[in-house]
Amino acid sequence: MRYSIFIAACFAAAGLAQNCGPAFANQKCAAGTCCSQYGWCDTTPAHCDPKTCQKTFSGAGSSCAGGSTPPTSPSPSGPYTSQVPNIDVCGSAQGGVKCPGAGSNGYFYRCCSSAGHCGPKNDIQDQAIYCGAGCQGSFGDCALTKKPPPYSSATPKIANGGDTCGPIVNAKCAAGLCCSGSNFCGTGADFCGAANWCQPKWGSCTGAKML
Repeated sequence: MRYSIFIAACFAAAGLAQNCGPAFANQKCAAGTCCSQYGWCDTTPAHCDPKTCQKTFSGAGSSCAGGSTPPTSPSPSGPYTSQVPNIDVCGSAQGGVKCPGAGSNGYFYRCCSSAGHCGPKNDIQDQAIYCGAGCQGSFGDCALTKKPPPYSSATPKIANGGDTCGPIVNAKCAAGLCCSGSNFCGTGADFCGAANWCQPKWGSCTGAKML
């Protein structure tokens, strides 16, 4: 009899468990429960930790979604790096990695997309790709109101193959090299192709149909 009750309790607990977040089809927690960084709904301090919980996918009225706790969609505070960040993946499925923001006003690499990537990486990408629907506010700044910073008035540096390029570092690729969407100089489709956001202001992009 006791064994039967124990089994029934286990099934009841499993039935109450709920997943949430981008790793689980963008499911949202029930009202009053928080979505943890690992995609589980509950009301424990670990689930509702304002530093890691997923505000977008937490239930209405939960301490993560609102109330008296600090906002969980912090904007990187700066000063921002003037180098291309050595980061791409972010979010709950990547151990809670946060996007740092880059450039003079932190416009670049600031949003953690629903797919877990930091962006926008350059000024020709639509920021809504990263900062729009499904943006993980706990791991970056999802505000769509920011504008790209003005170009530097200094003469751009010349970057060679494998070097960083683009607006963050104010560097243009040497003749014959393309500046990829990820801000590196090189040749071939990975650097010069429209699908990879080749940046014509900062390199060649010869033969690529630009978006």
